[in-house]
Amino acid sequence: MARKFYSIVVVRSVEESTEVIVEAASEDQAHSAVLSHLASKGDEYTWRNPRKDFIVWHKREIDIPAIVDVTA
Repeated sequence: MARKFYSIVVVRSVEESTEVIVEAASEDQAHSAVLSHLASKGDEYTWRNPRKDFIVWHKREIDIPAIVDVTA
Protein backbone atom coordinates (compact mmCIF):
# COMPACT_ATOMS: atom_id res chain seq x y z
CA MET A 1 0.00 0.00 0.00
CA ALA A 2 1.29 3.46 -0.88
CA ARG A 3 2.22 5.64 2.05
CA LYS A 4 0.07 8.77 2.49
CA PHE A 5 0.89 11.89 4.47
CA TYR A 6 -1.40 14.62 5.78
CA SER A 7 -0.86 18.12 7.07
CA ILE A 8 -3.18 18.70 10.03
CA VAL A 9 -3.42 22.27 11.35
CA VAL A 10 -4.67 22.26 14.94
CA VAL A 11 -6.09 25.31 16.70
CA ARG A 12 -6.43 25.80 20.44
CA SER A 13 -7.89 29.24 20.14
CA VAL A 14 -8.30 31.54 17.16
CA GLU A 15 -4.87 33.10 17.60
CA GLU A 16 -2.89 29.91 18.31
CA SER A 17 -2.27 27.01 15.94
CA THR A 18 0.36 24.42 15.08
CA GLU A 19 0.90 22.14 12.09
CA VAL A 20 1.55 18.45 12.69
CA ILE A 21 2.63 16.14 9.86
CA VAL A 22 0.91 12.75 10.08
CA GLU A 23 1.42 9.50 8.17
CA ALA A 24 -1.92 7.68 7.97
CA ALA A 25 -4.12 5.69 5.60
CA SER A 26 -6.85 8.36 5.44
CA GLU A 27 -7.69 11.92 6.50
CA ASP A 28 -10.03 10.62 9.21
CA GLN A 29 -7.29 8.40 10.66
CA ALA A 30 -4.85 11.33 10.51
CA HIS A 31 -7.42 13.54 12.25
CA SER A 32 -7.83 11.05 15.11
CA ALA A 33 -4.10 10.41 15.38
CA VAL A 34 -3.18 14.07 15.70
CA LEU A 35 -5.79 14.73 18.38
CA SER A 36 -4.53 11.75 20.39
CA HIS A 37 -0.93 12.86 19.87
CA LEU A 38 -1.61 16.40 21.07
CA ALA A 39 -3.70 15.23 24.02
CA SER A 40 -0.71 13.23 25.26
CA LYS A 41 2.21 15.35 24.00
CA GLY A 42 0.72 18.82 23.50
CA ASP A 43 2.92 20.21 26.27
CA GLU A 44 5.98 19.58 24.06
CA TYR A 45 4.74 22.24 21.61
CA THR A 46 5.22 25.96 22.17
CA TRP A 47 1.90 27.55 23.17
CA ARG A 48 1.44 30.86 24.92
CA ASN A 49 -1.40 29.58 27.11
CA PRO A 50 -1.27 25.83 27.86
CA ARG A 51 -4.70 24.31 27.18
CA LYS A 52 -5.98 20.99 25.87
CA ASP A 53 -9.10 21.99 23.89
CA PHE A 54 -7.84 21.15 20.40
CA ILE A 55 -9.82 21.72 17.20
CA VAL A 56 -8.66 20.42 13.82
CA TRP A 57 -8.85 23.52 11.63
CA HIS A 58 -7.49 22.23 8.34
CA LYS A 59 -6.33 18.90 6.94
CA ARG A 60 -4.98 17.97 3.51
CA GLU A 61 -2.97 15.23 1.87
CA ILE A 62 0.60 16.28 1.05
CA ASP A 63 3.65 14.91 -0.79
CA ILE A 64 6.29 13.02 1.19
CA PRO A 65 7.63 15.44 3.84
CA ALA A 66 11.13 15.67 5.29
CA ILE A 67 9.83 15.04 8.82
CA VAL A 68 6.83 13.03 10.08
CA ASP A 69 5.59 13.96 13.56
CA VAL A 70 3.08 11.11 14.00
CA THR A 71 2.41 7.74 12.41
CA ALA A 72 -1.11 6.30 12.77
